[in-house]
Order: sequence, then structure tokens, then C-alpha cells
Amino acid sequence: MTRVEFSRVWPVLVAVALSAAPLWLHLPLWLVAAASALLLVKALLVWRGRPPPASWWLLPALALAGWLCWRSLGTLVGREGGGSILLLLLGFKALECERLRDWRVLIALGVFLVAMPLLFDQSPAAAVWLALSLLALTGAMAALEGAPWRGSLRSAASALGLALPLMLVLFVIMPRLSGPLWSMPSAPGRQAVSGLGDSLEPGSVSRLILSQEPAFAAVFEQAPPPRAEMYWRVMLLDRFDGSSWRASGEPPARGGERLSGGAVVAYAITLEPDKGRLPALDVPQPDDEDARQRYGLLLRGDSKENKTLRFQAASRVGGVYASALPAGEQAFYQRLPPGNPRARAWARELAAGGSRAFVRQALQAFRSQGFRYTLSPPLLDQQDGIDQFLFASRQGFCEHYASALAFMARAAGLPARIVVGYQGGEYNPVGRFWQVKSSDAHAWVEIWLADSGQWLRVDPTSAVAPLRLADGAEQSVPALREQGLAGLPPAWLRNLRQNWQAAGFAWQQWVVGYDAARQQNLFQRLGLGESVSVGSVLRALLYGLALACLPLLWWWWRRGLNEEPMAQGWRLLLAQLQRRRVAVGPCDGPLELLRSAKPRLAEAEYRQLKALVQEYVALRYRARDSAEARQREWLRRSRRFRLARK
Repeated sequence: MTRVEFSRVWPVLVAVALSAAPLWLHLPLWLVAAASALLLVKALLVWRGRPPPASWWLLPALALAGWLCWRSLGTLVGREGGGSILLLLLGFKALECERLRDWRVLIALGVFLVAMPLLFDQSPAAAVWLALSLLALTGAMAALEGAPWRGSLRSAASALGLALPLMLVLFVIMPRLSGPLWSMPSAPGRQAVSGLGDSLEPGSVSRLILSQEPAFAAVFEQAPPPRAEMYWRVMLLDRFDGSSWRASGEPPARGGERLSGGAVVAYAITLEPDKGRLPALDVPQPDDEDARQRYGLLLRGDSKENKTLRFQAASRVGGVYASALPAGEQAFYQRLPPGNPRARAWARELAAGGSRAFVRQALQAFRSQGFRYTLSPPLLDQQDGIDQFLFASRQGFCEHYASALAFMARAAGLPARIVVGYQGGEYNPVGRFWQVKSSDAHAWVEIWLADSGQWLRVDPTSAVAPLRLADGAEQSVPALREQGLAGLPPAWLRNLRQNWQAAGFAWQQWVVGYDAARQQNLFQRLGLGESVSVGSVLRALLYGLALACLPLLWWWWRRGLNEEPMAQGWRLLLAQLQRRRVAVGPCDGPLELLRSAKPRLAEAEYRQLKALVQEYVALRYRARDSAEARQREWLRRSRRFRLARK
């Protein structure tokens, strides 16, 4: 078989490159660049009419690339390893392509490669790119067989459009797997999870404030609480080493936790994996049967989960959170390292009137003694940093104020800890959900009051920057406003962003998050059965396939309407002859057709067929401008032509 010309193979190379483009964001840069270089070299070789390189050096080069891939990733399996190997195989296969069969294999590899980016990203943008890549690959398949490029794209779009209803039916009806389809293991050391860190030190939360990445989305069943009361609880930090706060785990003793008063608020949260940490509105309602709850009324999930998660929760907003702290646990929450003598002395002075007086006077001091809320405070010394912040710089962010107040409370003999999470959120009226971003990251303090056993939430940032709670960090930091990261954008841009967020939220809810529970609920609403069983699936397939065939029937009917009379009549003649087992095909000409039909037909039948074929030749080839009426008349006589069955 001869080599394939450049005009037929360049669409294949373009389609394969388009399919691999999203992998630039997820695989090592050198590896994707190497695969792209192989495709480019192949395009140059075909354009100049050069033969492919000899296989004696392609195999060692492939082995070397595989070894470098293993050295770079530490594995050849999973998302990164498997995707890298497939990309390398595709690049080297493209380089050795010469015959038509080789190019067909390359397209088949491209069909596998096009699904690889979905292992890393299941956003609407990834789905749109998948559709474009499939369109390009299908068009390249038609172009490889000799169809014009523009015509092949139209044919590909038509074929994919007709297959879309069937795809939707199978997606909705086929039983969902017990685990997520896209949960493949990642390469060691390469799984980066965005979210809160494991410690709190000056600058840790401010780095998140500069990020506009979504953290999670919340949907309230009824009226949500005011934005200023939306404290999303994620972590407790209870150990201070002089410069940073860390979580030490559960204390040695554990008292009973109680929650009373407040308004019960139910909501659903959708979020990406964050080391098993689940945000909950402060404070989540205790439930002995809820395996997600941990000490400190924190919610935790499976830390190995790497798919988008959706869960239901309920909280008592404004409720009283109390806990019985034995003496040993009180001492645990009062521990402090040496240092910061001025802060210790000031804390004892403020606590002279009792614990509640301490809280009141500390907040008044933050409010009235020149403290300033800023994203870029001066650096603090490692030694006596609390003293330097309280009596010198007096500039900082939420972690500075939370750290200082928790230190002072412990110095005053009050059990205290820092809570890290998020505060506020942005309401999306299009999707009717609250979008909480990394810029909403926040830290506050909980102080235990001995007289009532209550953990009292105290937010010192609210005393310094009240706008932080009402409008968010972006509106309360002058530096962000000066950089254009704050302030209200134009109405059209705000609407565009809200619509895009709503589309992404709906996509995550109904496509990525379409699990077994949602499928069972859909089957019940459609009256297919109470569960997803063999019988309900078969009934749904029967109804769904009937609906999916409607576009095909419409296409077939439109195809018959648009088909010209001569082509339609010739197709009818071929069908009649094939029923009599005459060996004719669509590529046979009139003479070949008569020659094949003569031995198989009776004399009268052959004369009738010969008359129709001769008139077909006259109308199709001899007449310069045959009248449409004559063509229609010939089509009618072709329809009346019937061969006796044998």
C-alpha cells in the first residue's frame, strides 16, 4: 500500500494535537513538549515526502522517554503515569505512520487520549473541549478516507449530533458504579489540594486571601443567615510554639459537648477534596449517629476521597456551644511557651474583672487603640512576636488578631483555641447558591467561660474591620482595592461571572455528581421503580432508545426528501437487484449493473430494467439540462419496477 498524501493526514495530526492540548496543565511540561515535537516532526516529514524514521532508533528513544517519565513521576500507572505513557506512545506512533492502516490506529489512540484530561478536570470547560476534540477526530477520520476537510467536519458534526441523544440516554439510565468513575490514583507527591493549611502563622491565611479559587458552594433549604453570621468551621488549632499555632489532635480528656438555642439551619455543601476536612456552619448540630463529627464539632470525611463531594448538614446559628472541661483539659487549653512578657501582663490586667470583662475590654482595645487591618503588615520577630504586634506594629490580618487574642486569653488563665475556616460568601442569584472562595478564609478565637461552660466565639477582626464580616475581605483591604481586586465589577461582567458559576455548579450537581442516589431518585420520579434494578433499567432503556431513535428517523426522512430523483431511483434499482441476490454495489456503473443482472433475471424483467438504465444514462450523462419533470417521471417508473421473488 502506498503512502498517504499530506492533504489527508494533516487533519489527523491537528485533531490529535487538539486532544492532547489540555494535558499541558496536568502532566510534566517536558513530556507534553516532547510529544508535541514528535507530531510536528511527523508533519514536516509528510509535507516534504520523506519516509518515517527507522524503527531501530525509535524503540530505544521510546524506552528512554519511558525511563525519564518514571524518574519524573515515580510511577507508570494512575492518572499521571498512564496518561504520560499513552501520550508518548501516541507521539512515537505518529512518527512511524506511513500507510493508511497506521493512520487509522493513530486516530484510535486519539480517541483514548481525548478522555484522559477528564481524569484531572471534570469542569464544563473540559467537557466542551472534549466535544471539540471528538468533532475534530471524527472529521479527521472522514478526511483520511478522502473526503474534503470542510465536508468531513459537517459530516462529523451531523454524526455526533445524531449520537448525542443515545449518549444522554445511556448516561442517565445505566447503573452508576459504587465508586467514582474518575477516581484513579495520582502519582506520589503530585497531588496538590487547595485549601487551608495545617497551621496558622502570620501570612498563612493572607496568602489564601489573594486567591480567587472557589472553596465550596452551599445551598440553604430555607432562608440563609446574614452574611456576617456565616462562620464556616473547618479546623481547631490548640498548640502554640511561640510563632505558629497547630492542631495537636484531641486532648487527653474529653468532655460532653452540648448545643442549645439558636436557629436550626439546614444546607447542602459541594466541595473539592480538602484532606477529608468538611466545612460546617458554626456550629453544626451534634448527632450521635453522624460518623462525620469529631471532637470540637468538626466534620470529617474520607481523606482518600478525590472526587467532588456533596453532603447535607444542619447547624444552630447563634446557639450556645458548651462543653464540660475537666481540670486536665482546662490546663491543656492554657499552655503557653515562655516569652511575650508585656502581653502577659496586659492580659492579667484586662482579666481582673472576670472572663467576660476580659473579652469586652480586649475587643474595645482593638477597636480604639489604633490597630489597623492590612494584608501587608511589617514582619514580626520570632521572639516575642505577640508583644511586637500588640505594642509596636499594630497592623495585621485575621491570623495576627486571632493569635494575639488567643495568647492573651491563655495568659489570663482562660482556656482558648483558634478556629480556622471561612467567613461569608457570595450569593449567586442565577444558581441560588452561596459561593465561598479562598479569599473568604478566616480565623477567630473560642474562649471557654467557666461560669457557664460555654465556648464563646470571639472575632477580634470584627472589632478592627467590621466591613470584613459584612462585605468580605476584598472590600476591607485597601491594597486589594488599589490593585483592582476589590470593588464591584461592571454589571455585565458580574452577570457573566454569576452565570458561569451557576453553570459550573449545575454541572457539578447533575453531571459529575450524578451518583447512585441521584439515579435512584430520578427513577422513582419517572415511575420506573423504587430502586435501580434489572427490570427498571430494561424498561428505561426501552423508552429511552425509542426516544433516541426519533432524531435518526427524522434524519432518514430528511435525507429522502433532499435526495435528488436520479440518485433515489438508482438506489431503488440496486435494492431490487440485491433482493434477487444480484452482485451489484453502489460503485457499479450502468454497464456493470446490466452485465451482472442479465444471468439472474427473466427476459421480460431484463428488458424492463435495460429500458430504465438506458433512460437513466440519457438523463444523467447525455442531456445537458434534463427537465425535473422527466426525472420525476423516471423515479415513479423506478418505484413501480418490481422483480418476482424466487
